[in-house]
Amino acid sequence: MNHHRWDIVFLRTDEKDPVGHPAVVLSSDDTMADGRQHRFNVVTGTKKQPGESARNHQVILDGADGLEFPTLIDCSLVYVAKKVSVLRSTGSVTINRRQLIQRTVRGYLGLG
Repeated sequence: MNHHRWDIVFLRTDEKDPVGHPAVVLSSDDTMADGRQHRFNVVTGTKKQPGESARNHQVILDGADGLEFPTLIDCSLVYVAKKVSVLRSTGSVTINRRQLIQRTVRGYLGLG
């Protein structure tokens, strides 16, 4: 399956993890389409608990992005994931939230 930048995928964190954890693909479409590239960049998320609010380094994604529940995406750390760890794809980040993720990642990584 070919994934694209801004797709939301669920990644297996270990072999005992049947459901996986949500992540947003940051790598370019060229990297994702290249069969020689076995890894790609993501920011990861966790289910937002009732009453919990987003911190400065987090962006909230929800059903508009293809997720079943509100999810806090941590933009303070970019991870490298293996393509084989993708369990499924659920949607794509909306345009406005893409811009918010970009600004938040740049801010926390000191990229301007």
